[in-house]
Amino acid sequence: MEKRDTTAALIDNLLRYLVGGGAIASMLLLPGLAIGLDKSLGSFFRHLDKRQQEREAHRVLKYMAQQKLIDYDSSYAHGITITEKGRQRLAKADFRNLRLKRPNKWDERWRVVIFDVPEDRKSARNALQTKLKDLGLQSIQKSVWVHPFPCHEEIEAVAINYNLANFITYLETNYIDKPEVLKTRFSSLLK
Repeated sequence: MEKRDTTAALIDNLLRYLVGGGAIASMLLLPGLAIGLDKSLGSFFRHLDKRQQEREAHRVLKYMAQQKLIDYDSSYAHGITITEKGRQRLAKADFRNLRLKRPNKWDERWRVVIFDVPEDRKSARNALQTKLKDLGLQSIQKSVWVHPFPCHEEIEAVAINYNLANFITYLETNYIDKPEVLKTRFSSLLK
């Protein structure tokens, strides 16, 4: 992992930790805590000694304060708070990393997403279609997408992110025409 990617991942994880009520001060006192934040970060921090870990944590916190992602005074570590800009960055990172959860067993229900986005919102519609594809949904008609696993929360997050909630409908059904075609499309997931 490149240093730039590592720093970005560390920033996102620290913001997530702050939102969750974590105390960054504990990371400064116990740098090994940063290893537990993210597996890819763990490999980065394992190669650093305690002093280097502390230095890296202070460097990242100082950078986050300069970027106005947090309010931070190095002399008063307990006073670290996330700013609105930090919350926005975290929301974008979480949206980029949005994935559908795969249950152990398929409940034999289909999740259908239907949308009718006006032409003047074409760029948002295109972004929506790209995100649906990234999430693993399959298009069965121009504005009708399907997936075998629950995804209501994720679709809701996508709709809100693109400001399209008024144009999207989410359905769950146990009957869909030509199920064998869909089962073939999703064969790798339904095993």
